[in-house]
Amino acid sequence: MSSIHRRFLPDRLRPRAQRQRSRHRLLLAMAVAVALMLLLASGWEIQTVEVIGADVVPASVLDSFHGLVGHAVPFLDLEWARRLAATWPAAGEIQLRLELPGTLIVEIFPEAVRGSVAMGRGWHAVAADGRLAGHLDGPVSPRLVDFRRPTDRRLAFAVACRVAGESGGQVVEVRQVTPDDYRVELQLGDDRRVVVAHVDPQGTDAERAWCQLVATDGAVIEWADLRWPHRLVLREVGS
Repeated sequence: MSSIHRRFLPDRLRPRAQRQRSRHRLLLAMAVAVALMLLLASGWEIQTVEVIGADVVPASVLDSFHGLVGHAVPFLDLEWARRLAATWPAAGEIQLRLELPGTLIVEIFPEAVRGSVAMGRGWHAVAADGRLAGHLDGPVSPRLVDFRRPTDRRLAFAVACRVAGESGGQVVEVRQVTPDDYRVELQLGDDRRVVVAHVDPQGTDAERAWCQLVATDGAVIEWADLRWPHRLVLREVGS
């Protein structure tokens, strides 16, 4: 048919291009393939759930995991399963993997304990980011006293790490006297003598000078106020 005839024929009388028919057939084949895959997937179910580190979470969380048996694998929400374990304070990193044909393995690692805080009549572990990380049988150094919010506990832990790292001592306790006055109790030297230092949460030049003094010279000091930028207030043992 000439181009002139094509120009004046109405759209409904024009011959359809071969490539349009091919595209329609391809889309139909894809739709059928997807439907078959979904049909087959509906029979692919979780057969077994194995939980490693089950003692980190309570029985109710384990029951929820085992309740996934019979769940269709393609519709399994692994992020939901991860959040389920992560909501428990003692749980740290969560790893999930699916082993064919239908075994879901959940591995729960306990949160690393970096300190402790007294709550009620017991002790709770504190993670590095200040979150509570489960119950403890007893205190773990450093003890964080009067820090009620996770952000406050995170700052207190940072202060403990700073003072311990620069002085070479072991921080036993950090107590909040005021927002600008943290009382740090630490042990220094081979004799593990107890020293108390009052520091600013952000640190000062006076604190850095004091830490260098006790780290290099082993100065015998039992109390120090290091909150001022350029002033040290010290009390030696026996003075």
